[in-house]
Amino acid sequence: MSIIAPAVLTAAQFVSGVVSTAKTARDLAKDSSNHELKAIINELYDAVLDVKGRVLDLDDENRRLKEELARKDQISGPTEPHGYFFYKGKPDQPLCPRCIQSQPPNPVFLSPVRNINGGTRRSCVVCRYFHNETPLKPQQIRIAGGVWS
Repeated sequence: MSIIAPAVLTAAQFVSGVVSTAKTARDLAKDSSNHELKAIINELYDAVLDVKGRVLDLDDENRRLKEELARKDQISGPTEPHGYFFYKGKPDQPLCPRCIQSQPPNPVFLSPVRNINGGTRRSCVVCRYFHNETPLKPQQIRIAGGVWS
């Protein structure tokens, strides 16, 4: 097998080919009476196996990062005026800014707008984040004989 990799081979396929070639060289060296050659080829074979393990690990990490990037591409934000994030297909349902920016990201929808004390607010049921979309009015306490702010 040729060690030069065509562009269409993945790194894992290329390394598998190199492992196969190194194994063949090791098998051929077994018949040799040159002990130094045998030792060097065995070291080479062990090193190639180590490289194969690292390439497979990097291939898994690359696949995971591509999936993560694809998930991030589905989300837009933060957008003004509230700093919310949205799924691109659901621009009317904001995601919690705190949860989506956590590690690992956790896309959680904020609650619908609620009227509280004359203002409006959204909140997150997971992390308890809340954002007043319109300011709340100060509460007034009514006591017999007067009003306290």
